[in-house]
Parts: sequence; structure tokens; C-alpha cells
Amino acid sequence: MLPKPLATLLLCCTLATPGLAQDSDLDSELSRIETSLAEVDATLAKYSGGLIHGLAAARREALLLARQLIENQQRAERGDAPLDVTIPATKPDPKLAAQILEDMVAAQQRIDLALSDASETTGLVQAVARSRVETERLSLAQLQMAYLQAKYGIAIPVADMPPATTPEVTPQTGSAQTARTDTAQTAEPGTVAWADARYPDVDYTLAPFELANRDGGRISGWWTIEASRAPIDDSPQITAINYSAYDARELSGFTALVARCIEGESALIFVQNDYLVPDLQRNSFAMTLRIDDQAARADRWSALTTNKGAGLFGAPAQDMMRALYDSERVFLRLTEKNGRHHDALFQLAGQREAFDAVAGACGWTTLSLSGDDRRAIQKLLNAGGFEAGAADGQWGPGSRRAMAAFQASEGLPETGLPDRATLRKLGYEF
Repeated sequence: MLPKPLATLLLCCTLATPGLAQDSDLDSELSRIETSLAEVDATLAKYSGGLIHGLAAARREALLLARQLIENQQRAERGDAPLDVTIPATKPDPKLAAQILEDMVAAQQRIDLALSDASETTGLVQAVARSRVETERLSLAQLQMAYLQAKYGIAIPVADMPPATTPEVTPQTGSAQTARTDTAQTAEPGTVAWADARYPDVDYTLAPFELANRDGGRISGWWTIEASRAPIDDSPQITAINYSAYDARELSGFTALVARCIEGESALIFVQNDYLVPDLQRNSFAMTLRIDDQAARADRWSALTTNKGAGLFGAPAQDMMRALYDSERVFLRLTEKNGRHHDALFQLAGQREAFDAVAGACGWTTLSLSGDDRRAIQKLLNAGGFEAGAADGQWGPGSRRAMAAFQASEGLPETGLPDRATLRKLGYEF
């Protein structure tokens, strides 16, 4: 692999001193290939299967081919053995080599960015970032073979790469629209073992679903659900990610809707793949959202420390999840301070299980209950022998203890909250 400083230095040397000894240059290429092979072998040892292992294995094959051809070239130049011309030699193209080298530097920068993202996250989000790293490393290995061809005249067959992704820009608004491509194939529920048969229209062949299945996460429609414990206090943590706007060609990042509970705080986060410019005075972004066929409405969401999205936290996040609980889709538009738009349309299939998991971990209910609702529930608990105290519509410690006792009697999770499953058992219509 070509580190950024080395790549820049090599580019300067290529342009300024074309008379460098070719054999020495090839030795340097071999050294870099050996370093990359050691790196990819470490990745293969860490991942026994799945997407990351497959990408790493493909990169290893590309590197081994490049190494073999360079060694053949060196032997032929030394006269140790005739050059095997099964893959014919071509004329060097220094100008093309310089251009490819610049592409290699850019690829390395994308790898560094993906590695940074992976180091700042955990769980499934980290796994997706790692898959981006391996995808870029595979691209870099193929660019390296193209560079060898242009620089030294070694003709190497390079596998076709998918075209780079450019956000679809609407001329009138200058907005970057993220949506699934028309060519995406939708998997039948039985085509992969982890498909959720309740939602057959979801494309379960997407890499994040494979990663979630491998890592023991749940899959509910377009959502993956990962459960863990907070290191600081062992409190339950849930990270649910909607991948309906996911595009595998977005190598600089991915677009997703994240619902989570971390250390008792709920959040709903719009993650997208561009570096954003927030309103620094307010540390937030203007958001426009439209739920199903309702009228669009304006809101403000907090900027993320990564500058790659915006979110709602605490009570506003809870209210938004309640609003989305029975919906089919939500359109989000994030507007940067410079006026640039970032749009995404999320299909919400499977959100109830995701939001219920977040609510359960953070201690709230996905129901929008009024004071009258709470009073009626308290009366039902009291009538059933679960002493909730005065039916005042306030859900305090007495009400929570009474509800937890009722839940224990029914074999339900003892949250002390009037959640949907508990109210069904209690016989309360909502």
C-alpha cells in the first residue's frame, strides 16, 4: 500500500527524475506489495468469513498477481529467465502513471477517513466502516496494478470497478438526493438465511444485513438492531439502523437513519456521507421532514461531532419516534449553512420493533399517553390489586412499582412503564 507522504514523494520523483533505475523502482514496488500482503493477511486472520473477508481475499489475489509479474519482469531484465509473454508487455506511459498515482493518493485518503470513522464507532456501524476500508483497499490494489502497467509497461488485466458514485443533484435547489438505485435487486425472503419474512420487499442482500447477521444482531425489515451494555454502568444500549437509503457505492460513507439508546439517552440521527457545514452559532441544521403524505414541516436538529449528519436527542427524539411508529416512510432534507441540501427518503418497515427496543432500554413508552390515559391505567392497576396510589395521571414511583409488579405477574419485562405489550395484557385499549 502506498502511504500518502510516500506517494507524493514518488510522484515528484517520477516527474523530476525519469532516469531512475527501473530495477530499483521495482524493488520499491515489491516492498510496498509485501507490506500490503502482511496487512491483508492480518485482516483475513481476523475475519473468517463475510463481506470484509471476501474483499480482503480479492485484494490479496490482486497483490499476489502484481508481485508475480514484477518478479517476472525483474528476472527477464537480469537475463535470469525469458519473460513470459502470456500477458504481453505494453509501452510505458509516464503521464498516465502520474495520473494513476494521484488516484492512488486519493484512495489512500479515503482509506484514512474510513479508518478514522471505524475508530470512532462500535458494533455494526464500525463493521460497515471496516467494509468501506476493505473496498477502498481493493480499489487501491487494482490501481497499483494499473500503475505498474503505465509506469513499467507490464500489461496487467485489472478487474472492472463499479463507477464512482456522484449524488444526484437537482439543478433548481442544488440538493444532493440519496435514494436506492433502480437497478438494485430486491431479495425474496428465502434467498438469504437472515431475511425477515414479514417484510419481503426489503433487499436483504445488502452488506449491512449480512454483517448484522454475522455479528448476532437482529433484523426487522429495513432495520438492524444491536444490543449491548454501557461500559460505564452496564445499562442496556440499543442501536437500530435503517438502511433503506443505503448505497454500496458510497465509499466515503453511508446514508442511514439511526435510532438508539446510549447510557439512558435516546437519539434519532440522520447520518449521511458528506462533510457538512453547520450553523456554528446554533450548532444545528435546518431540517425539513415529511411523514407519509402529511404536509412537510420545518425543524432544527443538532449537528454531530463528526460533521456528517444531524440528530434529535432526549425528549424530542422520543416524540419523533412516536410520530414515526405507525408510518410507512419519512423524507428528510438537511440544509447546510451554505444552502446546500442533502435529501433522503427512508422506508420505515420494521420500525416498531426497533423503536420498542430503544424505548425499553431508555425507559419510556412509544405511546403518546394523555393524563386521562394514565389515570385510567392507574385505576386498572389498583382494581387488580397492584397498588399504584392516587389515580392522578402522574406516572411516579408508585405507578412504576405497581406496573412492574403487574408485568412480573404476566412474565413481561419489568420496566414499570405503560408500554404496548403491557397495556394489552392489562386490557387497556389504545
